[in-house]
Amino acid sequence: MKRFALVWCSERLGAPFQQMFLDTFRQPGEQWDVLSPADPAFEAAAAGYDGYVLSGSEKSVVDDVQTPFVARLLAWLRRTAETSASPVLGICFGAQALATALGGKVGRNPGGGFRLGVEQLAWDAAVDRQRWPELDSDAVLVASHGECVQTLPANATLLASSRTIAHEVFLVGDRFLGIQGHPEMSIRDLQEGFMPLHRAEFSPERWRGVEQECELTLSRAGLVALSQRLLAQGRL
Repeated sequence: MKRFALVWCSERLGAPFQQMFLDTFRQPGEQWDVLSPADPAFEAAAAGYDGYVLSGSEKSVVDDVQTPFVARLLAWLRRTAETSASPVLGICFGAQALATALGGKVGRNPGGGFRLGVEQLAWDAAVDRQRWPELDSDAVLVASHGECVQTLPANATLLASSRTIAHEVFLVGDRFLGIQGHPEMSIRDLQEGFMPLHRAEFSPERWRGVEQECELTLSRAGLVALSQRLLAQGRL
């Protein structure tokens, strides 16, 4: 039986959001555990898994880089890249942590504000559809982030961008997949989970835009399938 770890990076969001990740990425016959970088023994606890999924977070890999939580996570990612053959999937903050640990750069969103709503992704023209057939389908995901990956690591391949950020989906080498959006979330999750948390950050006009985007239809299956294949095979 393969063993996977959900590396839970939020101290604000709890069990219901963890279950979203498990329901989205877990496949039959797998064992999944939930670990946290807040644990001083995190690196030892994380040893030996067949793959890892890094969640989103209210933390920043820029502003909080000196905190034990983020410093421990980034150090573990670097050591995992150097000493382990296991794949890692990073979602939102998890994608930013992957990029930072592997040599990229993260900063504020180009527009300066918090991005909340629904994002239509555009596959990069150079995407190899034979290598990644899952990317033949459209991708429309929930978006919730104040920062994004501004510069990819040197050995990264860009898979998708959007109208608001340049690096929505990327692959570093063949076993580190970063997704800025939230393939684990539904429109209802956005409305009941993230929107109440961020309402105060938006003007009435910008908030109407968020509400209008909630009328869009999500398309998550392709990226979920790609993520599951990465975890099952260990490579893309």
